[in-house]
Amino acid sequence: MSRDSSLAPFLQDAHRSFATRNADLSLATTLDRAKAPEPGDLCLVSVEKLGHHRHVELVTGRRAPLAVGDKLLLVYGNRYATDQFEAVVPRSVGLCNLAAAGGIAADVISRHATTKAPTEVLPSGILCDVNGVALNLRRWAWPGVASSPAKGVRQHLVLVVGSSMNAGKTTTCANLVRTLRHCGLKTAALKLTGTGSGGDLWRYHDAGAVQVMDFGNVGLASTAGMDLRELEAAFSRLCAAVSPEVDIIVGEIADGVLQRETRHLLQSQSLRERAGSLVFAGADPLGAAAGVQLLGEWGLDVAAVSGLICASPLAVREFRSLMSTPVIFAEDEDHHEIAARILAPAQAPGARLQAS
Repeated sequence: MSRDSSLAPFLQDAHRSFATRNADLSLATTLDRAKAPEPGDLCLVSVEKLGHHRHVELVTGRRAPLAVGDKLLLVYGNRYATDQFEAVVPRSVGLCNLAAAGGIAADVISRHATTKAPTEVLPSGILCDVNGVALNLRRWAWPGVASSPAKGVRQHLVLVVGSSMNAGKTTTCANLVRTLRHCGLKTAALKLTGTGSGGDLWRYHDAGAVQVMDFGNVGLASTAGMDLRELEAAFSRLCAAVSPEVDIIVGEIADGVLQRETRHLLQSQSLRERAGSLVFAGADPLGAAAGVQLLGEWGLDVAAVSGLICASPLAVREFRSLMSTPVIFAEDEDHHEIAARILAPAQAPGARLQAS
């Protein structure tokens, strides 16, 4: 470990990535180059070679362009992105990759054929406090309860899952939030799994969610590679942190239903007991139909289908020719009326859930 009295100026000059947003950098006094990195450890790196990611997302949400030699504050984490990178936390501090624009440092082990080689970064070390303890995001995890909900109140939870990455899950969540807002309901939007990034959270905000959180609020940079017990704990803590003033929760589970963590979470008893409605985002008719059928085999009823499939009226007609599950947010339908019917169990006391 090296104690560096000039560490503060280096941190001040570095681009601080979105994934580090909850960390208190005033605690950083040393850099440890010998410690084996763990998921959630903060690190100071320099850009060595530009590749796929030529920007880093800052805590403000702004995308800062990168140049060789730039200093970045990142977080070690795994990544699972079928359209981009598969990446794991390195075994030692050394040359690695910027695996996600939100600020994930990892070793890329595979990539999509259309994705360029990853940007290379060289860590100076893991940030540690005065006692030599690594600064890990878990240190700033919310305890899980923002305030005590009213006795007996448990908000209806609408879960959005999908056939794959980029199947339209976030767009579906934003549409649900906007529809519920038009129906007079206050909505919390949760990104339950995935890789640290602000893009989805901004979409939720812009759609009108009164409270927005993700796994970063419970001390995680990424949920890839986590075991079921950890996933269930993060899920429960996020739901428990929702304000009692919220009428309904919309929660997004990342990637496709075949992804390991997504599959395990969907089959867990704690999630099944907590979820109220399930909406499936499909990229195409066959994927949507297969997803509804697979979830049915797992004992999960899909209330509605949405997602990228809705971009094509023809694709929607193909799906409807085979399946009876309602499609919401298709252009040829009154999506407010359909969403109101699908989400009728979420009606809060005194609220009138109807099309606007």
